[in-house]
Amino acid sequence: MSHMPIAVEPAIAGRTGEIVPDLVLGTRIHTGFGPAGRTVATVWATCLLLALAYPQALSSWLDDFEPNPVVDVAQSCVGRLIAVSESLGAARLSGAVRDLGKTIVRKPD
Repeated sequence: MSHMPIAVEPAIAGRTGEIVPDLVLGTRIHTGFGPAGRTVATVWATCLLLALAYPQALSSWLDDFEPNPVVDVAQSCVGRLIAVSESLGAARLSGAVRDLGKTIVRKPD
């Protein structure tokens, strides 16, 4: 019986100095967010939507602070946020909803 030596190499060979080779596991994209990461992203997205829906609240809140360079920069950013909100139409929509809510909960005279 003849015996033929066969060299066996690993299916995934890593480069020298590489701890874990890059693996492609199917077509699913793994973002690396766990439950805490998704929660943080949800909270930030909610804050962004609230800021876009009612940027005047941020502006009036910043007006309560003593004038200083940080507040000046923040007010400049809020001014840009108001412009973005108005261009998207979010400010008009949230204003209409806010006015409707005020008429519903207003006490009769």
